[in-house]
Amino acid sequence: MLVRHVEIRNFRGLREISWFPKQGVNCLIGPGDSGKSTILDAIDLAMGARRQYVFSDSDFHLYDISKDIDIRVTVGQLSNNLMNIRYGHFHRGFNSTNTTISDEPATSDEVVLTLRLHVQDDLEPVWSLYSERAEQNEEERNLAWAHRQEISPVRLGAYSAHHMAWGANSILNKMSTDKARAASALAAAARQARDTFSEVGCEGVDDVLGKVNTVAQNLGVPTQQTQALLDIRGVSFSGGAIALHDNRNIPLKNLGTGSSRLLVTGLQNHTGTSSVTLIDEVEHGLEPYRILRLLDELGAKSDNANTQVFMTTHSPIVLRELKADQLTIVRSIVMPAPPPQVAVEGEIPQQSIVLNTVISLFGTQEEQKLLRTNTEAFLAPSVIVCEGKTEIGLMRGLDFNYTECGHRGLIAHGCFWADGNGDPSLFNRAKIFASLGYRVAILMDSDVRTVQITLTEMQASGVSIYRWPQNHSTESALFSSAPAHCIQPLLSIACEWKSEDAIDYRIKEVSNNTYTLALCRDQFQEEMRPFLAQAAGNGSWYKDMEPSERVMREVVAPNWGLCGEVLTQPLGNLIQWIRQAPTAQPEQQVQAQ
Repeated sequence: MLVRHVEIRNFRGLREISWFPKQGVNCLIGPGDSGKSTILDAIDLAMGARRQYVFSDSDFHLYDISKDIDIRVTVGQLSNNLMNIRYGHFHRGFNSTNTTISDEPATSDEVVLTLRLHVQDDLEPVWSLYSERAEQNEEERNLAWAHRQEISPVRLGAYSAHHMAWGANSILNKMSTDKARAASALAAAARQARDTFSEVGCEGVDDVLGKVNTVAQNLGVPTQQTQALLDIRGVSFSGGAIALHDNRNIPLKNLGTGSSRLLVTGLQNHTGTSSVTLIDEVEHGLEPYRILRLLDELGAKSDNANTQVFMTTHSPIVLRELKADQLTIVRSIVMPAPPPQVAVEGEIPQQSIVLNTVISLFGTQEEQKLLRTNTEAFLAPSVIVCEGKTEIGLMRGLDFNYTECGHRGLIAHGCFWADGNGDPSLFNRAKIFASLGYRVAILMDSDVRTVQITLTEMQASGVSIYRWPQNHSTESALFSSAPAHCIQPLLSIACEWKSEDAIDYRIKEVSNNTYTLALCRDQFQEEMRPFLAQAAGNGSWYKDMEPSERVMREVVAPNWGLCGEVLTQPLGNLIQWIRQAPTAQPEQQVQAQ
């Protein structure tokens, strides 16, 4: 059994989403509080066998109890039990070619069932099957309990200890072929404990028993020589009393979170007890090498069409091990509400609306390469595609300077950088990020002539472009903008990175032996600037993140107000773009009462 479609309305931070997940691994990524865990919870609540969850007003989107919670999960690849005629009026059709669901299955459609969880303002959850024709005929039916257990997913949360014992929903219980024997063994253990206790007795109760007998006789209560024994009803062992222990008799419930997840996943794969697994923060509690082992157990490297995993992560280690088509981007953005067409006196206008998006990657070669080379950028809501490592270093240095000065850094605004790998690769990479719903900007120089149609296409895709003006390269922008007293530290950084001989050689080469390193460093003149810029470009003085980061952090940023606009204006505009990022919508609204 596999999940074909997930539809969620008005549940926590999700106003409305519609998603067709893939078989195999579905890894949800996105900013914090974007709704990733909520999607897992919705699938679990709609499909799971548990019925103990207590809904509250906070489970309704924006606390609006006037709009019902409606979760619908459509499952396919049905077993014979679910293909039973008793569910015939609820069988629907799924077309995998155009990803559509119809109420009347066509010949080429896969027969599916839609599980529905509906919660109104009375907070009473109602589980049922759903189809349009059954709803029109006012026909209601739910899955039989045995069938619901059959489709119930395995949920690996922060605590997986309950799977280490024979509990009601544990994986060990699902693995047991004869569950009646466990119940019988528990009852026998309770009787044996009672008999053993009666033989051993209990110190300190004889005086109490004597007083009880005396009082009973005086009151005429029919008792004969009362005893202190175990109450047979109080010695019942509930589910979970039989648990796994190691060779030292220590319960495996004491295993760490990561170890528990590994073991449960391995047991599930070994026995095939459930085809659907839900796991939040897959990296939680695991070292990098064990993360890789868990991903392998979850099927990240296989093409098994009979299993499905829904996971969330904030770890670049996880993303590097996945295929691009296993990723799904989840976003939840607060957008200003449109003004009302007709103003009504006394009516409170709606302040904002929440836009939820769920976008899956296609798995193209370009997406896969971008994922491998710029993993961290996929975990940020806003991405700056830098032309190369020089520009990345400048952004890193600027972020460090903001933090050191006690200001909010660029990363704190939900922004990260990606290596564009030069023109024209940076435009392709920016286009991919934009198509996935990321907020994207490009930082590039202007010394290479870029076709105007490319810039126009980028802007049409919502990509903002920031360039040094007047055909400046990054090196020429630096040396034309830095104040005179900053030339010496710029040269010192280059010398530490390349050596004094290399820097001196480049300066002599471009100036036809007119200038030397010593002359430029100790007796700087304004006419030296273009030669230094050319030498820096030809010699790749700052063509790496470390030297360019130092240039910004140690030289440019501390002297920002003295630098020329060739450098500061594009960067200043980019900083403004970073600060204008939309606000993420929290899954739970916090109130002070």
